Amino acid sequence: MKKPVLLVEPRLLIRALSAGSACAAGFMLLGHVRPFLALHYGLFGCMMIAGTTGLLYARDLARGYVAGALGGLVIGAACGLVAVGTANLLGDHPDQFIPFCVMICTLIGAIGGLFGQYGAWIRAFINTLR
Repeated sequence: MKKPVLLVEPRLLIRALSAGSACAAGFMLLGHVRPFLALHYGLFGCMMIAGTTGLLYARDLARGYVAGALGGLVIGAACGLVAVGTANLLGDHPDQFIPFCVMICTLIGAIGGLFGQYGAWIRAFINTLR
């Protein structure tokens, strides 16, 4: 009997989740220490972390656009939750930003997953030329 193909690779997902969550929490902590960073670069930094970790996950996975986008979506949502949760624990943002920031990070993580799969496709194409 064939083994079912999972859309999400647990080992890669845990590695990307831990890296993205640590970066998001660290960025929020840095924004707490230096309020200028949180004011001007807070949402952009969280979006960049979510998108980059989604991209790296999908590039390592290389199983198609749906699997890459799904993994990026999960990673983006987790990074958004960690970032907003850390900021709320530190008292930096009101609670009304939680759904907004998590939705944005989720969307950007999924888009990062799509671009990561595209990067994996390009890497595979270049390897066939060698």
